[in-house]
Amino acid sequence: MSDQRPTAPLRAEHRDLMPHLLALDAAADEAAGWGRDVAVATLAEIVDFLRGHLVPHAAAEEAVLYPAVEEAMSAPGATATMRADHEEIVARIDQLADAVSRVEQRWPDAELGRDVTHQLVGLSAILQLHFRKEEEVLLPVLDASLDDATAAALFARMEEAGHR
Repeated sequence: MSDQRPTAPLRAEHRDLMPHLLALDAAADEAAGWGRDVAVATLAEIVDFLRGHLVPHAAAEEAVLYPAVEEAMSAPGATATMRADHEEIVARIDQLADAVSRVEQRWPDAELGRDVTHQLVGLSAILQLHFRKEEEVLLPVLDASLDDATAAALFARMEEAGHR
């Protein structure tokens, strides 16, 4: 059965991103068994994906989606906590990127391995919770207030904002 809600395109994008978020947990489970080359390549691939797909997604939400939610709610600032999530997510992605250089120099190192594992698990948890808040709290606001044409225009603007 097809999702007929106005926010279906964003929900579909979240579904497409979810396996990548779950892969963070899988990587955390496997990290202790990686050799140096696998650790560097895997972590670099994760960071590249997060910076190349997730960060632009977040920027598009901040530029287009969150203002639309605030307008629909007649509540300026209502998405401030979501923006704070984005700041923390970007900071954690940066920490993970910094860990890649340490992995190149020190892997395998038990303390570094624990740090990388904790970073992956923490980032996964924040991202999954953030998506859940969008899906269960913010998107229903838009579903109740947008018609299909307005929603399509909103998602076109998000697509454009995500490519800037």
